[in-house]
Amino acid sequence: MPPSRIATYVPLVQQFAARSVLFHAAVASRLGIHVTDLKCLRLLGDRSMTAGEISEALGITGAAATAVIGRLKKAGFVARGGDPADGRRVVIRAVPKKIAAVDALYDGQSRAMTKLLSKYSAAEFSAITDFLERTTIVLTDETRRLQP
Repeated sequence: MPPSRIATYVPLVQQFAARSVLFHAAVASRLGIHVTDLKCLRLLGDRSMTAGEISEALGITGAAATAVIGRLKKAGFVARGGDPADGRRVVIRAVPKKIAAVDALYDGQSRAMTKLLSKYSAAEFSAITDFLERTTIVLTDETRRLQP
């Protein structure tokens, strides 16, 4: 009897998740920041967020988010500023020049993934993207379920 899909999937996704965590830890180490700080930068991207939004997005306390923002500000990765839509709110923005340096560390992975993805047909790529989108929803929902 062939193994169930979940029996095949679980070891593969565990390896994938572990390698992903280790890769991002290596990027963070190269930048001289904590991996949680890197997560914050990747979530910010080119948009701005309040400290509360960062806290919620990372699933950490407000105090922990304040510490992350403080470390990133001290290292020059983010800046605090007024929200153009509501001057009473303070928002955090990534510094574009610093983000370019972060992005450069992903260039090798990007080249390798471009080569890998070129091997899949349009239909296969569509299935891959559908799977990843749905997996992201499952992970988001399960993360919320596990949080206090």
